[in-house]
This record gives sequence, C-alpha cells and structure tokens, in this order.
Amino acid sequence: MTETILRFFDACQPFGYPLLACSLILVAAIIYHLLFTGDGRFLGKLQSAMSMARENDIDPAPALSDCCLRNSSPLAQEVLFVLQRRGEPHIKEQMESRLRLLIDSQRVGMATISVITNIAPMLGILGTAWGLVEIFGVFGGSGAEPGIAMGISTALYTTIFGLAIAVPGIIALTCFERGLERRAARIDRFFTDLLSSPGK
Repeated sequence: MTETILRFFDACQPFGYPLLACSLILVAAIIYHLLFTGDGRFLGKLQSAMSMARENDIDPAPALSDCCLRNSSPLAQEVLFVLQRRGEPHIKEQMESRLRLLIDSQRVGMATISVITNIAPMLGILGTAWGLVEIFGVFGGSGAEPGIAMGISTALYTTIFGLAIAVPGIIALTCFERGLERRAARIDRFFTDLLSSPGK
C-alpha cells in the first residue's frame, strides 16, 4: 500500500509537492472551520430559554443573561449587548449590523477551502499539459515508448490528484455554506423574538 502511494506520488512530479500542500491545507481549513463555528448547542440553549419565557409570558432577560455570562462566545456577547440596550430607539439597526459581522466571522476557513478547490484542479491540468509536453518531446527519438508512457502517466496522475483534492473541498464548502445559512436564519429569528419579547 505504502509502495503504491509512493509510486503514485513520484508519478505526479514536479506537481506532487504543491498538490500535497493543497491537500494538507484543505484538511487544516476544514478542521479549523469545524472547531471555531460550534455554537449550535449554545444557540439551542438560548432558544429553549426564550421559548420557556414566551410560554410563561415573562421577560427572558434573566435566563438569557445567566446563560450568556457563563459563555464567552461572540454570540453570547451579542445577546448581552441587545439585552442591555433593548429599549433604545435604534437598537434594531445596530443589532442587524452586528449580526452581519457575527455571521461573517463564522466563515472562518471557508475562503481557504474555496481557493484550494480552485487551485488543485488547475495544478492537475498543468500536470496534464506538462505530461503532454514530455510526450511530444520524445517523438522521433530512440526509446520513445517509455517516454510516452511516462508522460501519459504524469498527465493522468496529476489530474486525478487535483480532482481528488477539489471534490471533497467542494462538498465541504457546500455543506458549510448550507450550515451557515441555517445558523444565520436561527440567529436572526432568535434576535427578532428577543426584541419583541416582554421587558423593558
């Protein structure tokens, strides 16, 4: 197995190292995004506290403040900000502006994933062109058959490597975009309910 991987990697030269770097950066960006956007459970707690307050027709501020003071996430800071200024006349506009920044901050790693999914196939295509140059370079010379085979091998392996990096990256990016849209909708709904809840 290891020998097959090494042979595959050798056949991708000179594009093997850049493609390997792309794959490592992609994995790191995916892990980074997953680690730093995990506030779903906290948002669920906030929504639960809000629902209980609405059912009992009471001010949700005490329960929400208690949740947020025990959490250091950016979402907790935004909830506290709104709770402190709920009665102010322009709080809705301020809240919308701050929520746009909050949602944008949760796109961590996604730009890197997007760049890698674009670069990797291009490197694969570049490897294909490089292999074709090698193929045409050996035509007419002695020992043309091994050179042609090697050129085709390089062309195909780099293309496979580039696509193998891009496909999971595109899948991850699509899932993250959808997850971010759902999270943004939940956050927007929560803050709309908060501003319309009884209280000061």
